[in-house]
Amino acid sequence: MKPFPTVPLRSILTGSLLLLVAGCATAPTETQKSAVFYPQAPQPPRLQYLTSFSGEQDLGREVSKFEAYVVGKQVAKKPIGKPYGMALRGNQLYVCDLGSGSIDILDLKQRTFRYFTPAGEGKIVTPINISIDQDGTRYVTDPVRGQVLIYSADDRYLGAIGAKTVKSESGSAASADALKPSDVLVAGNRLFVADLKSRSVHVYDKTKRELLHTIPRNPDTADAASRLFSPVNLALDTQGRLYVSDLGAFRVQQYDSDGRYLRTFGLGAGDKPGEFARPKGVAVDREGRVYVVDAGTQVVQIFDPEGRLLPFFGEMLENMPGLDLPAKVIIDYEHVELFQSYAAPGFHLEYLVLVTNQFGDRKVSVFGFGHGN
Repeated sequence: MKPFPTVPLRSILTGSLLLLVAGCATAPTETQKSAVFYPQAPQPPRLQYLTSFSGEQDLGREVSKFEAYVVGKQVAKKPIGKPYGMALRGNQLYVCDLGSGSIDILDLKQRTFRYFTPAGEGKIVTPINISIDQDGTRYVTDPVRGQVLIYSADDRYLGAIGAKTVKSESGSAASADALKPSDVLVAGNRLFVADLKSRSVHVYDKTKRELLHTIPRNPDTADAASRLFSPVNLALDTQGRLYVSDLGAFRVQQYDSDGRYLRTFGLGAGDKPGEFARPKGVAVDREGRVYVVDAGTQVVQIFDPEGRLLPFFGEMLENMPGLDLPAKVIIDYEHVELFQSYAAPGFHLEYLVLVTNQFGDRKVSVFGFGHGN
């Protein structure tokens, strides 16, 4: 693989496709010219920008005459404020909204929007990331509370993991058991919680909510290659391997299912391809391609399973303003049919890639990974 030019990442056009273009792909046709594709022509397109959501108005639901009569002529549209984490489950997109301190729930099929703002003991202060179990149970990380908050599918507060940070006249006081959770993943009977306080990932028994072990196993004595400094986001691949984006070390760490260090993705700090300025969200597709959000260079870089750099996307183009302080990336195979109509003629979607933007008018950008005829 030839090295990339040593110039800032956002000013470089996408280079070699490597393994990303394996398989069937064709160049854009005349009917596709208005669509935004990555990489740029003459390379075969593999990612298309499809649409975005910044609030209720983007769901396309028409206000009924009754609603207009009751509320008035101007029916307020609910906006997404400052999104970070998100999850897709059962046609519903859940967005952690730092702006409103809520979970914004967008039903993509029914085209409805609501804010989930529990009160009392289950009140959310700073929602950063969310993971949803098969039965609809929601796990939300709140680093200000120092807990992972747990809610049922019907919005009931079920409890928390971690000791709650208590506020007093002298300020906030956290117990020795308090966490500073930045991300959470539920997989089978395990919960993975990225903890900025201990600089590790805690692995819990989901049912008992008991700590099983940490990753790395011994955070304080781990060698430099396997250590975590500021673990901010998590992902799992189909083989159960864990990926941790480490904001403090400018890299992504890969561990096996038992927590043993395997590999590092990224070439360290910088704004050149393969380097990271502010690595945040991380996701892995079924082929093992690793997607990493860089909030500094404001693109998503893609790596093959061995850590070799593939094209990036999200840069500013002539017909696309690009990502705007991106934070989270998720990959979804279950809801492709909801977005196929946005795809250019002849471009068939294989899966979705969703990215949150904390600024701009595209708070959740939806891309489609696919191929042409």
